[in-house]
Amino acid sequence: MDGDKAVSESPGPGGAVGNSVAKTLRVLDALAQPEAPHRLGEIAERSGVPKASAHRILGTLISEGYAIPDGEGRYDIGVRLQAMAARVLSEDTVGIGAVLRTLQQRLGQTVHLAVLNGDHATYTHKVDPGRAYRIATEVGMRLPLHATAAGLALLSCLPEQEAAALMDGMALTALTARTVTSRRALEKKLVTARADGYATDYEEHEQAICSLAVPVLDSEGYPVGAVSVSALTFLVSPEELRAFADDVRVAAADVARRL
Repeated sequence: MDGDKAVSESPGPGGAVGNSVAKTLRVLDALAQPEAPHRLGEIAERSGVPKASAHRILGTLISEGYAIPDGEGRYDIGVRLQAMAARVLSEDTVGIGAVLRTLQQRLGQTVHLAVLNGDHATYTHKVDPGRAYRIATEVGMRLPLHATAAGLALLSCLPEQEAAALMDGMALTALTARTVTSRRALEKKLVTARADGYATDYEEHEQAICSLAVPVLDSEGYPVGAVSVSALTFLVSPEELRAFADDVRVAAADVARRL
């Protein structure tokens, strides 16, 4: 019994420094859990770190760009942590990049893979068509769920309660004149996306840009990502955009098999 207690209280490798690093890693892990942003109490409880220590660690993470406060006592992952995660995912050890490159060559447009990240989606992969012009997106870029094809595709396949919770906290900001800004209109788009098996946005996120996305589902039907194709609206009509759906479905299913 005494030996067990001695082991449990040992600071481990590195002494106090090692213990401090371990606490920071546990706080980061708690911060990155689904249904973000999280309150300090949730982070402290999940990480097993006292509130005062968790608060100090979060302050450091915020100053370094790894966490961000929402102004209402909750915390989410920051831009630097998102970019780090995106770089790791883009290493492509399972051949996802090859799938996306094949889709890009077939359609001749920009292709992305995005994953759900709290109340946004984040690009983890991008394949450009290699033309003189390019769509100004980057790996690590965050996307509003209500105004992008990838975001709508992810949102449309979430369990009902999880989707409703996200929409309850969502600011339906108008990014262009075409952006959906009402809950009723957003829910109507999600019904259409579920029926079609894909989502579209046509100048809803950015003028002159359109996208079509198909969710990447795990074995239980949960959306772990979305494959999207993006094009310039003066080159691709709404009908031509929808014609991409079958090829994007094939790519999304192939990505799902590799995750």
